[in-house]
Amino acid sequence: MKNSKFLTLQLHQIRVPQRWLWAILLSVLLHILLLGGWSFVLPNFESSSHLIEAELLPPPVKKPLPSAKKAHKPARHLADPHEIRRESIKPNTSLQAEAPQVTEPLWREEDRPAYEEMPRLPPPSFVDMDFDVKRVNSFGSGRAHYRYQADPQGRYSLRSEMEAVGLASIAFAGKRIETSIGKIMEQGLQPEAYRVEVTGKPDKLQAANFDWVNYKLTLKNAKTEVVEELPEGTQDFLSFMYQFMFVPPLERMEWPLTNGKMVRVYNYQFISEEVIATKFGQINTYHIAKSSGDAEEKTDVWLAEDYRFIPIKILKIAKDGSGYEFIATRIDTDIAK
Repeated sequence: MKNSKFLTLQLHQIRVPQRWLWAILLSVLLHILLLGGWSFVLPNFESSSHLIEAELLPPPVKKPLPSAKKAHKPARHLADPHEIRRESIKPNTSLQAEAPQVTEPLWREEDRPAYEEMPRLPPPSFVDMDFDVKRVNSFGSGRAHYRYQADPQGRYSLRSEMEAVGLASIAFAGKRIETSIGKIMEQGLQPEAYRVEVTGKPDKLQAANFDWVNYKLTLKNAKTEVVEELPEGTQDFLSFMYQFMFVPPLERMEWPLTNGKMVRVYNYQFISEEVIATKFGQINTYHIAKSSGDAEEKTDVWLAEDYRFIPIKILKIAKDGSGYEFIATRIDTDIAK
């Protein structure tokens, strides 16, 4: 008993006042705050925004999107900016989801170039030519003169004269005269009368008269006269060579022709393009050859490209192999080039 009383007395003697306990608790809290162990943020009720946490990273590298229209590339060395050439637009298929394909036309209608068919040049009003003539497979030479003339009334006349010169004139006396007259139609020459004769030799006469109303052809020589059907587009042997001034040689490859003795369909073919040397220069030509399909006669003609396809060289071969070669030595014409 005596010891317990002594213990109780000791505890009462060491009792700590209550205000000291609050002081100790406050000191502990202050130490914690000063050492940074706790933190808190008061909410801001004046704004409706919320706190968002974000991490700062380097900005990503983005490829530039293609523009809807490709910039026009200026042509080099052009003083006029309106002469800039348009470039075709090629969409980038890898980015079509981001840049829609351009459907705008490359050409506006007002910018589209206009293409017009070139009109045919007007035919000449005259062609006057001289030729040197050589016999083929025989001796002798000669000269020839050809004249084409058109009048304002739409009619034409053709005349050729050939005669031997030098020693050949002794064996071949007289002139061979060939004529053709008729109308100038939209499709070219339409002969009405054709005649071949040799001066001083009436038995050499050959003639053809064309009746285009009834499509009859009258053939006449020194002894006989016959009437035959006149095929559409028939030419005589002289008008045929100048028909190409109106119908270019490769547009039509078949023609009915008459020499005053008969009428026959002749087919001709394009042989080649050739350069013919003449006294007035080098001439670019179309070489064509015509034949009736038999060995009676073959004619090659070289047509001058720069002179509306008039003949500048002619080669005529008869059934027996003899013939003549004509080469132009002079041209006088008002052909528009």
